[in-house]
Amino acid sequence: MKSVAIILESTWKSFSRSSFQPFRKGAACDHLLLFIAIGLTAFGLVMVYSASYIFSQEKYGNGLYYFTRHLMFLGIGFGVMIFCRFLHFSIWRKLALPLFFLSLGLVALTLVPGIGHKAGGASRWLGIGSFTIQPVEFAKIALVMLLAAKFTQKKIEWDHYTTGFLHHLWPTVLLVLFCMLQPDFGSSALIVAASAILFYLAGIRPRYLFGAAALLAPLAAAAMILAPYRRARLLTFLNPWADPQGAGFQIIQSFLAFYRGGLFGVGLGNSRAKVFYLPEAHNDFILSVVGEELGFLGIGILSITFLLLIFRGMRIAAKASDGFSSLLASGLILLLGLEVFWNAAIVLGLFPTKGMNLPFISSGGSSIVCALAIIGILLNISSQSSTKQEKIL
Repeated sequence: MKSVAIILESTWKSFSRSSFQPFRKGAACDHLLLFIAIGLTAFGLVMVYSASYIFSQEKYGNGLYYFTRHLMFLGIGFGVMIFCRFLHFSIWRKLALPLFFLSLGLVALTLVPGIGHKAGGASRWLGIGSFTIQPVEFAKIALVMLLAAKFTQKKIEWDHYTTGFLHHLWPTVLLVLFCMLQPDFGSSALIVAASAILFYLAGIRPRYLFGAAALLAPLAAAAMILAPYRRARLLTFLNPWADPQGAGFQIIQSFLAFYRGGLFGVGLGNSRAKVFYLPEAHNDFILSVVGEELGFLGIGILSITFLLLIFRGMRIAAKASDGFSSLLASGLILLLGLEVFWNAAIVLGLFPTKGMNLPFISSGGSSIVCALAIIGILLNISSQSSTKQEKIL
């Protein structure tokens, strides 16, 4: 009996060594990045409760509606983060193209009447029961993954405009096209910016990027001017006080929230802006509530935390074990950094008003799940680099 057990054990070990294992433990990952992400999500949970309680009590008769919803998506997000952390890293390169087309198909489904969920004149969501998901959030990650895989498959002749630049541009063009059909100008601009920086990091000649920007600038200007609602947002951005009770109401209330917050804030839970003054207080404009309740000091600490998160992501990219890992980490942390900057610029009146969540902080399903998925992949990459260093030593 003992000999049979020994034979079975040796057979299993041999099978495990020879078979493909989709999950593995790997070496230690970047624990500081993990702690920062957990700290930001915990802070976000507190702020969602503070910013949404009165509004959800009035709208749904349940002050914990948005808090409970956010908590549920946090649970899903942490599950996805753990999955991405321990999934064998070689799978990401193999799945890059299928994942991109899958996410692109989901974005396309939002345009189908009866399937896509429409709100505010745009069809950007898919309904799943009583919840909605925003497929473009997943498509951004898939795009970065595909571009990183394409840029590191073989030696690319970046000196050639057609084979080196235009040949690799089609994923970005396709995704932006579907985003503009929704329409979602903000996500389109974010995707273009992230793709341009990723192209630059991969080795494209800067003059090609400047040439493409020169061609896109008139198209972007036309898209803003010809669409009445975008033109109204642009005029509001230039002078919100021209219509303080109408188009300029939201951004003016954001300004007032920051003004009332001062240096130390009015205290957690004591915001006036969230009491039906500031639309989307728990979502796009949650940073205004943070500024009012915790003041400049709270905003400063939150900004430093985000900067530290971006620094750790850049450090992981710099120490990655191969080109694909480095580009993927760079693109993913770039997405988070651009979204943080974009949201802050909007609520401070530096950019025209546009729906853009603050990663880890804003209430939202797809946003928080994707942000935690990015953290999981970054932890996986940091683990890969640690494994390589151990082998060298």
